[in-house]
Amino acid sequence: MRFSDLLTPDSVVADLQVRSRGALLEALAQLMAPTDQALSVLEALTEREGLGSTALGSGFALPHGRSAVLAKPRAAFVRLIRPVAFGAADGRPVDLFAAIVTPNHFTTGHLALLADIATRASDPPTLERLRRAADASALHAELAEWGELA
Repeated sequence: MRFSDLLTPDSVVADLQVRSRGALLEALAQLMAPTDQALSVLEALTEREGLGSTALGSGFALPHGRSAVLAKPRAAFVRLIRPVAFGAADGRPVDLFAAIVTPNHFTTGHLALLADIATRASDPPTLERLRRAADASALHAELAEWGELA
């Protein structure tokens, strides 16, 4: 399973405006889970961020976590209008967020998803294409191509 397999048009947002790390995590949780599970997803994301920033550098972060309430993995992708401070080692604020939350038992799959995203996010031309995508639909199409790469 790849990150792109988990995304739907409704879970990809372009040009979101948030003012803080907390507001960003709330938005991601709402995109990934139905209302009755959003709080648990937010708790999973917040707990993981409490261990250390998930910012990978170059303006990209990978918030993730595990949750006992989910039956299957969930994902979302957000591009911000204005980057927010996210504790990146390179000191750069973050404008691109790929998020996943998986069921607690999904250990190997969780790690494979993280590796898939991190590998793709380490490619500067990929990040540039995500930043240039005209809207959420174009952003979703760009992310869908991730599943087609070897």
